[in-house]
Amino acid sequence: MLNWAKSYIRKKIIHVVEPMIDESTTHDKILNNPFTSGKLFPYNMDTTDYIVEYQGSEKVPGGNIPVPPIEYWEGYAETEENYIECGKKDIGTILNILSNANESAETLTKVLDLGCAAGRMLRHYPQVPGKSELWGCDINSKYMIWCQQNFDLPFYFFTNSTSPHLPFEDNTLDLVYCGSVFTHITDTADAWLLEIRRIIRKGGYAYITIHDQQTVELIFTKYKDDPLFYDFVTAVGDFYQKADVATHNYAYFSIFADPASQVFYNRDYLVNKWSKFLEIVSITPAAHDHQTAIPLRKR
Repeated sequence: MLNWAKSYIRKKIIHVVEPMIDESTTHDKILNNPFTSGKLFPYNMDTTDYIVEYQGSEKVPGGNIPVPPIEYWEGYAETEENYIECGKKDIGTILNILSNANESAETLTKVLDLGCAAGRMLRHYPQVPGKSELWGCDINSKYMIWCQQNFDLPFYFFTNSTSPHLPFEDNTLDLVYCGSVFTHITDTADAWLLEIRRIIRKGGYAYITIHDQQTVELIFTKYKDDPLFYDFVTAVGDFYQKADVATHNYAYFSIFADPASQVFYNRDYLVNKWSKFLEIVSITPAAHDHQTAIPLRKR
């Protein structure tokens, strides 16, 4: 009787909901909805019924990690060589900046790459035998499944959503770095910062890159003719002109909806706000291409 009742209720719900869902409903409508905060890219966006193939490749700890398919590169490169080199460069920049605080891969061994895509940077993080624990997460499930099947220990990967939650205990990690992640977070940026603060240990670091006033200057000068930046420069330029941004004393401005948003901060405003939560270690413009890097330490 109970099973019959459940089945009856389910059919009634489907009968009510189905007319609301037509073929025009796509993942774009969800991604472009600013009221929805828990977004992700499922492994298959076309159907809920699918098979994830197991590659079954023999992985050797510390062995060579293959290069992911080009569609997983997030527009960072045009060749495999450039893909490898740009990831290595960005990790080097993070470690160079943190070295000014007398930190290194030897002191920062439990690490999370938040928004890691297919591990472009994480694959280059120096490993300390017996100590390293290198985590990566992303809202794109397809990337995470690829990483899980192609990286071996000490790497770990999981899919998260745009909702500010990470499945770690308090005071767990030495470093959480976010390259070009907070550039795509609007209303929940502070909640994400506090979630990161929760999971890093006392004296641990959050390394975050942002768009700021210098970014605007760079994309209209240095990067305006770069083919990899064409759509980005065009979208920002159109909004900048339409909204007459230059006449505003803005705290920040944003175009599009998370996670496709492009957020630009008044750096002084942001530093003043975030310094209430964490200690600002330094500020480095153009550290992540056109983005400014701000490492913060947990007091």
